[in-house]
Amino acid sequence: MRRLFILASLFALTFSHQVYSQCAGSIPLLCDANGDFFVDADDIAAIGAAKGSLSSGPADIRDIDGDGTITVLDAKQCTAHCSLPDCSDGTWTTYFVDCEAETPGNGTHSAPWNNLESANSVLLGPGDRIRLRRGTVCNGMLRPQGAGTEDRRILIGAYGEGHLPRIDGQGVVSAAVHLDDVSHLVLKDLELTNPGDPSEPRRGVFLTSTERKVSNIEIRDLYIHDVTGPVGFNGTAKRGGGIIADSRFRTTDTQIDGVLIENNRIEDVGRSGIYFDGSSASTSDRPRVWEDWPAAGQNIVIRGNTLKRLQGDAIVAHGTAGAVIENNVVSVGNLAGRDWTSPDRNCAAGIWTWNSINTLIQRNEVSGYRFGQSATDGCDGTGFDIDNEQEGTIIQYNYSYNNEGGFILLCSDDEPHTAHVRYNLSVDDGKVLNVSPCKFPTVGTFDDIKVYNNTFVTAKPLTALETIPQSVISNAGDFQFANNIVYATAEQSEPLACGDHCTNNLFYNMPPSGTGFVMGDPLFVDVWWRGLGRLDAGAAFRILPGSPASAAGLGLVIPEPREDYFGNQVPANPAIGMHQLQ
Repeated sequence: MRRLFILASLFALTFSHQVYSQCAGSIPLLCDANGDFFVDADDIAAIGAAKGSLSSGPADIRDIDGDGTITVLDAKQCTAHCSLPDCSDGTWTTYFVDCEAETPGNGTHSAPWNNLESANSVLLGPGDRIRLRRGTVCNGMLRPQGAGTEDRRILIGAYGEGHLPRIDGQGVVSAAVHLDDVSHLVLKDLELTNPGDPSEPRRGVFLTSTERKVSNIEIRDLYIHDVTGPVGFNGTAKRGGGIIADSRFRTTDTQIDGVLIENNRIEDVGRSGIYFDGSSASTSDRPRVWEDWPAAGQNIVIRGNTLKRLQGDAIVAHGTAGAVIENNVVSVGNLAGRDWTSPDRNCAAGIWTWNSINTLIQRNEVSGYRFGQSATDGCDGTGFDIDNEQEGTIIQYNYSYNNEGGFILLCSDDEPHTAHVRYNLSVDDGKVLNVSPCKFPTVGTFDDIKVYNNTFVTAKPLTALETIPQSVISNAGDFQFANNIVYATAEQSEPLACGDHCTNNLFYNMPPSGTGFVMGDPLFVDVWWRGLGRLDAGAAFRILPGSPASAAGLGLVIPEPREDYFGNQVPANPAIGMHQLQ
């Protein structure tokens, strides 16, 4: 008889809210401890509170296993039958926030808090959740306290139907969401904004390690926009913007370990889109690439984000070891760029790294970066950047389009800063190479930077120091430029400056440079295709059979990747450029 009762109750759980209401008074739902014909967090909490009590009999809907006693196992089994989101098994709690509710409530689904201060006052434990109601707006800052565990992370997100719940910092708080010294936490499904006073840095999300190590953080599926703050060329301004991470205590141990920033949309922020500072260690503490660097940010992944209309840089990994920046789409930045010759210069690039080792930057798209206020009043404005104070950086499989400052900024350095730039596509960028003594008055060289198997298509391929075209790279060192296609869409009379180790490149519509060069039309599928989309762009600039670039690549004495721009295997006799014919 009890089995039939349970089956009837479970059958009722499959119906919608309307069916629950119609059934009121006829079939009580299994696990519905408060009798409201929903199974939710309130019911699970009630069952958990009654653990150890004897059931009232065979019809006690709290005793799901029918053993005569209310236990944690009953609560756990009831979580599988939730008809509303966010049930708890009695060992964790879900708190609900509805900032448009008329009364403060107690944080339950039926009586949610109506302000962020209540959520900030709770010490969260493993598995706890804070849910904000969709379609509502909360003003101020969400600053959760506590910590989860590796297998039971804290979750902060949304519930209900409608638009993402919005937190508006109103320009009076440092961040719409501040995660300070919290670990094992997921932040997702929120809209964040923080417009207002530009004199102090503002953020959408601010992740900080102030007094202890922070680990296992996931920041995903957020919409962050209209964050204002200072936009100058300094560390304070750079630590303002969309998503900012900042390590704030000095230690030789890891300060931030295991952060995934994924699938966020960031628009109209100043200064930075995503700026990740994973260590308080100085550049003098940075080891070589083959050495461990425990003080650096570890296991940092920035993936699948979309960033638009940025005052400065889009994505920067700073103080990290082995960071991965991939599959991001960036359009329009360096809007605050200013005169590179002035002491008040303001310089920014799309994606780059600094004071870091072994950074992987791949399969990203950067377009529309501005040089600054005009063709003469600006600084950098490149899609990518091999800066000083970094080593072991790989930039591969990226699409760079219509960036006024050029495809890539190369900073000379007096310290080791190895980098491989390979299998990228650059279309209509203002320069092929922007070479600069970024540590001026220290000049240094471009030793150990290798640019190979890339495809460059632009009206006037050139190398420049910001606004000054260069006929030679005087401090090239052993900089290598090899196996690249350089295609001028308008006939040129000047060759490309590409250093003393410029070899085996294909040039079209312009004089050749270096040694072992190839001349001729590379036979692209559609050289006049223009637009966005990394794979669509790549498809247009594949080489056709019979191309002089095919199987003409030089066997380089450097680690070869196994794949080209499209994921094709690189043969023993590679083609010149980013595409390998199969």
